[in-house]
Amino acid sequence: TIYKGLLIVAADNPGGGWLAALNRDTGETVWLKKRPAIATYASPIVFDVGGRDQLIIAGCDQVVSYDPNTGEQIWSVDGTTEACVGTVVRYGDLVYATGGYPGQETICIDAGTGKVVWRNDKKSYVPSLLQYDGYLYVVDDSGIAICWNAETGEEQWKQRIGGNFSASPILVGKNIIAIDESGKATVFKADPQGFERVAEQQLGDEAFATPSVSANRLYLRVAQRDGDMRQEVLYCIGRPDAEVIQAE
Repeated sequence: TIYKGLLIVAADNPGGGWLAALNRDTGETVWLKKRPAIATYASPIVFDVGGRDQLIIAGCDQVVSYDPNTGEQIWSVDGTTEACVGTVVRYGDLVYATGGYPGQETICIDAGTGKVVWRNDKKSYVPSLLQYDGYLYVVDDSGIAICWNAETGEEQWKQRIGGNFSASPILVGKNIIAIDESGKATVFKADPQGFERVAEQQLGDEAFATPSVSANRLYLRVAQRDGDMRQEVLYCIGRPDAEVIQAE
């Protein structure tokens, strides 16, 4: 992840993990912190929470906050499990992590105090969580979509949408798009009142990458198979005659 003039890299592995900040211009190591010798895969992310910038990462049986300028630890909480893949998400000063393997847990932490607000025994191992308007949405690896109240962890609804998932769900407007490993995209409303499917679309035969949005266009990287031949394809979805809205 990029933070100011730093490139922050996580390298958790069984041989001895570390978290480091490199100077973006020179590649020089600005700071480096050792982490447990455990294989885990989550990306670090920086949020302005609890009145300060915090670099937060899950994995190695802990969720840890660091000062992104110095690498000094701010707080650490036991959870969720050994291996995590999804990136931490936030709602106000609350942050959320989920994993994974061999255990399973979703945890909510007050980033201002480093205290656990709620936790449950549900997980999304590979796909990241999604927060919108005070509710937490998950499409887990086995194709079960869940909506939780972000502040209390109360389950609002649960729905099996089918398929196996590695890509993370994304929010476009007030709809959530989740694409499974077979290339089927399911669109449903980001609504805590209940699950409502909006559309389904098959694109390719395999999909592991999270869709990306730029301006008013949606990009999806999938693969198509023809016998033993496998070809990756990048789709750009949008109205060809529509004005492309440039980001500020």
